[in-house]
Amino acid sequence: MGPQKFIAANTTEALKLVRQQVGGDAMVLSTRDTPQGVEIVAISPEALSSLSQRKEGASSDFSAPTITTSISTTSNSVFSPDTSNTAAGFPAPAAVPASAADNPTAPQVEKLLAEFSAVKQLLQTHLSARAWDDIQAQSTDKAEALRILLNAGFSPQLCGELADELAALPADPNTRLIDRLQSLLEPKIETLDPLSVFDPGGIFAFIGPTGVGKTTAIAKIAARCVLRYGRDQLALLTTDTFRIGAQEQLKVYAKIIGVPVVTLRDSDDLTTKLNSMKDRRVILLDTAGVSQRDTQMLEQAKLLLEGAPSLKRILVMSSTTDLRTQEDVILMHQMATQNEAQKALIGAIITKTDEAAQIGPVVDCLIRHKLPLMFLANGQRVPEDLSQANTAYLSHRALHPRSISGRMEIPDEQISMHLMDQLNDWIKNS
Repeated sequence: MGPQKFIAANTTEALKLVRQQVGGDAMVLSTRDTPQGVEIVAISPEALSSLSQRKEGASSDFSAPTITTSISTTSNSVFSPDTSNTAAGFPAPAAVPASAADNPTAPQVEKLLAEFSAVKQLLQTHLSARAWDDIQAQSTDKAEALRILLNAGFSPQLCGELADELAALPADPNTRLIDRLQSLLEPKIETLDPLSVFDPGGIFAFIGPTGVGKTTAIAKIAARCVLRYGRDQLALLTTDTFRIGAQEQLKVYAKIIGVPVVTLRDSDDLTTKLNSMKDRRVILLDTAGVSQRDTQMLEQAKLLLEGAPSLKRILVMSSTTDLRTQEDVILMHQMATQNEAQKALIGAIITKTDEAAQIGPVVDCLIRHKLPLMFLANGQRVPEDLSQANTAYLSHRALHPRSISGRMEIPDEQISMHLMDQLNDWIKNS
């Protein structure tokens, strides 16, 4: 099937028809106003590839069936993209050549595909901008909620979900909008009682990228375990043989609280050491901080899997890390092992909340991945700067970024660009 013509009362309805009939990957060839409404001509990537392989001399006239909504038309005109009157001022690319080349990867076809992609991107940008204008006109609360959440560092996905939930609630003029958002955000943050984790005992590996504060967090937790269970019930292990001074740092903390530190070489060594520590109730394992995309991370995951199949993994996350990197870290660590029982991280620790201008990104990742939070670390003091997860504080802090300047806020005219996918999804589902 060749290009198809769609006519509807407005651009949004016409685009919905394109998605329904041609698919989400459809390439828009032209958009123009007609007496019957807005006309969009689109083609699927498969149809374009088929057309590009036609032999030289094949007809270049393609009949485009017309599909309408609430408009009756019998038009079945020959496809010819109109470049004189395109919607929103977007120029339509030239008509598809009947015989660009026998090879579907010919330069002409690649250029044409690039043009189609550019036009599609421009159209999506235009539609998202119109959707954002509609939201501001129809629901000031929803628009303001999106603005607050986006500037707080939340992902477009969670911004959209919270804005939809807010819009579905009855209006409450006596409660500030940001307080209503906090009441929606707070119950989404899952927490885990540390006592329920450590009281039964076991082996706990603290994992995460370099520099997030794993060693300091372990020292804080170790000090509390000594107070609760006694020195003879705790042991510290480390696989960190990469960083200069890493073991010395942990040994200093261990000496202060009177607990031994054992360095591990490989999985066999881990198994041997654990067998000699069966009388210890809690064993905390400090792993080497390596990039989530480093092969050493996979090697370390293998060491833990083979040496201690029953250990529990706790992810340490720095609140100073950006959203995309947080997402990357969680996904890579979840995929680092083939053992289903070890794939699930039992919980997380957020560090450096005192340093972060905004903690929205890390809170966003915890919510979307349903990762329970155990502790918040907000300083270097051992063991003082460690507290159990407090959802009221977290949600309030996430919605109130700290900034000494307003220069980092997203300008209102750029919000639709940041929320493009979410806005286009609303158009599709409306």
